[in-house]
Amino acid sequence: MFKFALAGQEDFRYVLLTVELRKITMMNFLRLKYLGVCAVLILLFLNSCNDKDSVVITVKMNCSKDSKVYVDKLNFASTQTLDSSNISKGENELRFKLKPIVEPTFFIVRVPDKGAITLLCDPNERMNLIINADKFNDYTVLGSKGSQKTKDLTLKLNDTKSKLYDLRVKYNLSQAQVIKTMIEQEFNAAIDSQRAYNSRFIWANTISRASVMAVYQKFDDDLYVFDKEEDLVLFKAVASSLIAFYPKSDYAKGMLADIKKMEGIIRSAKIKNLISQTVNSIPEISLNNPSGETIKLSSLKGKVILLDFWASWDQNCIMDNRELLDIYKQFKNRGFEIYQVSVDANRDDWTNAIESASLPWINVSELNPKGSISAKTYNVTQLPANYLIDKSHAIIGKNLFGEALKKKLREIL
Repeated sequence: MFKFALAGQEDFRYVLLTVELRKITMMNFLRLKYLGVCAVLILLFLNSCNDKDSVVITVKMNCSKDSKVYVDKLNFASTQTLDSSNISKGENELRFKLKPIVEPTFFIVRVPDKGAITLLCDPNERMNLIINADKFNDYTVLGSKGSQKTKDLTLKLNDTKSKLYDLRVKYNLSQAQVIKTMIEQEFNAAIDSQRAYNSRFIWANTISRASVMAVYQKFDDDLYVFDKEEDLVLFKAVASSLIAFYPKSDYAKGMLADIKKMEGIIRSAKIKNLISQTVNSIPEISLNNPSGETIKLSSLKGKVILLDFWASWDQNCIMDNRELLDIYKQFKNRGFEIYQVSVDANRDDWTNAIESASLPWINVSELNPKGSISAKTYNVTQLPANYLIDKSHAIIGKNLFGEALKKKLREIL
């Protein structure tokens, strides 16, 4: 009996031990499974973070023969190839997913011996490019406002370069000095026309990175569109925007270095005076207030200015004005002013909103039913929108509201 009982106990202990081992094994399995799921979720999270600011370029290309397409990143002083893909004769559709970016960035899509297209992409942009590889300049860009701007600049410059080439040919073939003189005048007129176009583009798009392209365009390897002393004001205007929004950008650093070189070349007292007056140039706004008085944004230079865009019909703007009333009261005696631009088209709506809210600061409007030109100049894509301008008339902040605006004002006032 004793032996039997002992054997029974041993069997029972064995069963208990087996059950415990199975429990431990199951717990370890579940723990490993849990850790595995967590690892997968972490990887998915990291990938989603990495994808957040990536750029995706879908290229649809018609090609008459097999070739290869490259995508390059255009830095200020260098070019870096990021990706490439083979293309076949006929229709091709390619998708390039580029590494995340933190600021507007120039990319180049090129096919050797065919041509190259300069794109300007924002973080997390998804764009489509439709190209005829045999007519490379004949392309369509969708989903990228910056790339549409670079296309406009490229097409205009190509048109001018074509005219200049034709004029050179005529000049070399001509024997009569009178004809040569006329061709020279036409040649200079074409150059001046291009300069005027680029200048208007820059002042209308100072805040866009496309203006960097506009100031550095060339007619050929030795002739820039802007090569005169008075053109320094344009370089300063573009550099001011870059420094305000992307101070660590290689484009900001590169432009500052170029401007310093230009200043070193200038000797004329008149031009030196121009430099001192245009260190930080931003697009001018000159509009009427409700009383019909014309007030210029530049008239407030020497103060810290909040350039604010709003509309009487937008509820977010109404809420923002309530916060601005408190901020204005707190900082107005410390050199702070608000220059508020309404995008309203109806005068009564605009003035009634001002009176109803008792807005004490400068309020101006174009009352343009086709849309505010000033808002387009400052690339306003939302309401409310604002730019903070320091005492030297340089942009130092964008879309600062509530506590964020107060914090910035405390730092500079």
